[in-house]
Amino acid sequence: MMADDLNSRPASAAAAVSPAASLAATVLATALAATLAATLAACGGGGGGGSAPVTQPETPVPTPAAPLVLALREVASGLAQPVLLNAPPGDARRFIVERAGRLRILAADGSLRSAPFLDLTGLISTDGEGGLLSLAFHPGYAANGKFYIYYTDKFGNIAIDEGRASAASADLADANSLKRVITIPHPGYTNHYGGMLAFGADGYLYAGTGDGGGAGDPNGNAQNLGSLLGKLLRLKVDDPQPPLYNIPADNPFVGQPGKRGEIWAYGLRNPWRFAFDAAGAALYLADVGQEVREEVNVVPAALKAANYGWNLMEGSGCFNGGNCSTQGLTLPVVDYLHGAANANGCSITGGFVYRGAALPELAGRYLYSDYCKGFLKSFLYANGALSETKDWAVGDIGKVPGFGQDAAGELYMLSEGGKVYQIVRK
Repeated sequence: MMADDLNSRPASAAAAVSPAASLAATVLATALAATLAATLAACGGGGGGGSAPVTQPETPVPTPAAPLVLALREVASGLAQPVLLNAPPGDARRFIVERAGRLRILAADGSLRSAPFLDLTGLISTDGEGGLLSLAFHPGYAANGKFYIYYTDKFGNIAIDEGRASAASADLADANSLKRVITIPHPGYTNHYGGMLAFGADGYLYAGTGDGGGAGDPNGNAQNLGSLLGKLLRLKVDDPQPPLYNIPADNPFVGQPGKRGEIWAYGLRNPWRFAFDAAGAALYLADVGQEVREEVNVVPAALKAANYGWNLMEGSGCFNGGNCSTQGLTLPVVDYLHGAANANGCSITGGFVYRGAALPELAGRYLYSDYCKGFLKSFLYANGALSETKDWAVGDIGKVPGFGQDAAGELYMLSEGGKVYQIVRK
């Protein structure tokens, strides 16, 4: 057969191949083999019809959110002892209370109006701790123009007046509209006037009064239910019969002999600032201490007849280091010692619970300061538990007599040096 013939042919009969051609053939064969191997590998090799392994991309690790850092941004200056900033519901303006007797407007464009909304200078007393101390807008201010002010009159009494915005200009109050809601005598001393007004979610006007002054409540007003001093009052100012308020029927001491029906809570020394947190249904009340402790009380907004303990207690300790019973008393959730030479502070300045949109990480936290130290601190109080106590280390802006809250829920700190700072993200 032909195959046999080829195999049996003598070597001398085969075609001659040169060494160079043999080397070239070897190199070519090696290259082809390598190419084939690579092709087979790419196709799954071995003719098995499989696919090449697919390398999955690595799942990106989410970047941790940067921790919130707060700063203070100056928004107004040139004020005379600003003590509070407030705003009507839904209004972009911010109203600033100057202790000397003026209400100033910080407009939506950031300008401070030169003409005051209201000027009571010369008509009030600024002796001691007195002056124009607070402003509250009626929940229906947009429709009725009503506002309320808390101040000390020429005789040293605590005065709460109702006023109205001018029909001619939204940036002016009608000075002739002022009417006295209530006068509370404050004889003998020029300190511990209290000074806060705020409307609760129930539509009633709340007022915090000091104990009448002097050291240690010498007249025993705070525990005396026949006195309006050292109390949290709750007044009905809508559709009143003379005088310009009525006592809500569900106030705790209505109709009880020897007890004032206006009282909602008692046992207070100098409740300079308090605030309602509608979202948390709680009242945050900062009461200025005597010489040892400062305190913040957090209680359900509906809790009435709360006794905050003064002058049996100062903060969480018995007053003057004596023995006392805490039975029936509402104790603070936060208090702090003044420390040697007031190293930790001397007089708490209560603020507000943050409910704005710019700093969602801060939601539900209560912010406060101290008049002497000027710090900015906060805590979270939820389900009866205290957590997240924090010092924000925003720097020293001098003495801090007050905070502010605008209609959007953003917060401000006020410096006695005449400046207003918004609390912002750094």
